[in-house]
Amino acid sequence: MVAHLCDDEIYNQACLDETFADLDFSGGLDASNQRGVRRRRAMTPAAVRLEWERRQRRVRRAWGRIGLEGKIDTAGAGRYPLRLQVWHLAQEYAIHADDIEVPVAARARAGRAAWRIAFGLFAAREDGSPIDARLRPDGSVLLRRRGRRVPLEAETFIAYLTRRPQQLKDPAQRRMVERLLGQ
Repeated sequence: MVAHLCDDEIYNQACLDETFADLDFSGGLDASNQRGVRRRRAMTPAAVRLEWERRQRRVRRAWGRIGLEGKIDTAGAGRYPLRLQVWHLAQEYAIHADDIEVPVAARARAGRAAWRIAFGLFAAREDGSPIDARLRPDGSVLLRRRGRRVPLEAETFIAYLTRRPQQLKDPAQRRMVERLLGQ
């Protein structure tokens, strides 16, 4: 996981340095990520973490100088609001925290789910694939898909948004998300 996040920081550095041409995205983002992880396999976990922390410090300092109201260059979206890039990164960290089952305090779950849902809906609109759904007052979500209304618990909807049904412990919820995703 840290090798993947470390490789992500190379992209964040390229956003600052305008060195996208130096990055190898052949085969898509998944292939690029796999190459980055493979390059770090011979390294100790401590060395990978140290590289990630070093890259993170450099990027975060530069972002701090730019400020959240500023813009950065990106490979896919051109000049992009840093505030939104930070939001994307927070979502990436949340997804991977779920992947490795980082505990979330009970008092933080509802708020965390609400911002993840808000972000997921925003990202879908930004990507040109809006999702017809709304967060209900009880924290669940009403998804409208193919003329049907599908009520989902927040975590189930997040698994749908992030295309990660495997994160769900309940087999019935996992199968529902797989069906919704057409898997």
